[in-house]
Amino acid sequence: MVEGLTDIALDRAHAFYQSVASIPGALAAAGLKGSDFIKGWKRREEPLDIGFVDESSMLDERQFEDLREIFPTLVLFGDPAQLAPVGQSGEMVFDRMGGARKLVLNRIHRQTADNPILDLAHALADERVGYDAFERMVEDAARGDARVVIAERVDSDLMARSPVLVWRNATRVRLITAFRSAHGAPEFELLPGEPLICDGIELPLKHRKKRIDLEARGLIKGAQVIYLGPGNRDGFAKLHVVGAEEPQVSAASIIKIEKPDEAEPYIPHAAKMGAAFLHGAAVTIHKAQGSQWQDVQVFAPDLFAAAQSGRMEAGLPLWKRLAYVAITRAEKRLLWITRYRLGKPVAGLTIADLPRAAAPLSLDATEPSL
Repeated sequence: MVEGLTDIALDRAHAFYQSVASIPGALAAAGLKGSDFIKGWKRREEPLDIGFVDESSMLDERQFEDLREIFPTLVLFGDPAQLAPVGQSGEMVFDRMGGARKLVLNRIHRQTADNPILDLAHALADERVGYDAFERMVEDAARGDARVVIAERVDSDLMARSPVLVWRNATRVRLITAFRSAHGAPEFELLPGEPLICDGIELPLKHRKKRIDLEARGLIKGAQVIYLGPGNRDGFAKLHVVGAEEPQVSAASIIKIEKPDEAEPYIPHAAKMGAAFLHGAAVTIHKAQGSQWQDVQVFAPDLFAAAQSGRMEAGLPLWKRLAYVAITRAEKRLLWITRYRLGKPVAGLTIADLPRAAAPLSLDATEPSL
């Protein structure tokens, strides 16, 4: 018996493995997510002197201790107004550092100086500003600047290239399901142009070189990817890695699509091992930390629910942390979605807008003997 898995989940894993000999796929079918079964950081043979860690607000205690074992000196970069790792009660690893060990900056420089998104982000630091007052600020900004938009519906066309940011997983799954339905996507297949989010590399540590190959091509956890179609080999998918210098790759992939009210995802595509992906039309604000998009849709009903819950994290209302992270993901335009509605797509899913390469680079994520 595997701890935490029911007999039904184990039966699903066994049935999946009988169909496709993919251990990561079978474990995903049982409900395990994103390398739950591969723990620990890789060690290096060569000594290292200094480690620079960006987005260190996302480090949990175990990861922090692992890094301290590897590096005698660590330099952490993080934003204390963002969200702490799930399960750490709002505390970040650098919160207990004091005095000369911390240098605090108070101005955001993600956007241009005159961007109203910056003003909204800074307004959240005022303890007198409640949710209703903040939403009125968003409405006022939208009346005076086209870079802030109040919308009653989610833009389903925009979801194909930048996800809707939500708080609750249930909202994320419902929006993904609605997006696929609106675009006429088959229930058990992916269409070219559908967005994916890399959920980690499902490779045993002995295949370290293959992992480095995938990561060098931009397939790291949290990377945004566009599905181009099936690869030329079983278990492979052709992918466009957003932001990569050579974006088109063909890689062994495990792709999971979650559905409302179902504990286990459907897996339309599974290699024996390789890069794992979730659908990317909607993403939780926690997972969006560290990413940016030109246009960002923030699902305000979820933030309102967080405000109504009264939850606090490290002395700040949770909704303010969520709102701060969500709106600062937008480089140029913020869309504040006010209703549980999805607009009909104007344009269908396409890959015509993506830069083309002569031929996708094939990344074999398995050894020939496997």
